[in-house]
Amino acid sequence: MKPYWTVPLACAVLSSLLMVPDVHAQFGGGRGSGGMGGGRHSDQSKGCDSGEKAGTHKTPSDAPQEMMSRDQLEYRLGTLQVDLHLTPDQATLWQSFSDRVLALQADQTRLRNRAPLSVTATALQSVGSGIKPIATAVDRTRNRLTALEDIETASRSLYQSLQADQKTMADLRMAEFLTPLLRT
Repeated sequence: MKPYWTVPLACAVLSSLLMVPDVHAQFGGGRGSGGMGGGRHSDQSKGCDSGEKAGTHKTPSDAPQEMMSRDQLEYRLGTLQVDLHLTPDQATLWQSFSDRVLALQADQTRLRNRAPLSVTATALQSVGSGIKPIATAVDRTRNRLTALEDIETASRSLYQSLQADQKTMADLRMAEFLTPLLRT
């Protein structure tokens, strides 16, 4: 007669063997000492072989922030609007602010996709053409200044209408999408 405990023992051993890959993947894949994050306490490089040591990567404030896409910006604006729980009067001011931010982002995207200003020797041979690139740069800068002033006016009106808790949230979250937009 066979002992009846061998069948449950065999099932337990087989099921634990099936779980090993999941557990192994959860704890760093076998490099280093394990634990969440893989136990990287040595001087192994992180990610690609870029030569950077672990812990020497740039922080988000050190790295230049790229301008986000329109979809990303609309998403951030939309989530902040929902999280602020705006009153109808505040929602009107928010819409004005949001429209101006999106307009600035669209202008910057359009300018980036255009050919850069260049001054060639053949262009300078015609009379007065040396001034044209300067005038174009001044016009672009003037347009950007106007857009920034519009955003400032709209944001001041909105900010004055917010309650204290809404202001705190706006202070934290608006910087996330405005900083890259204002740097470019």
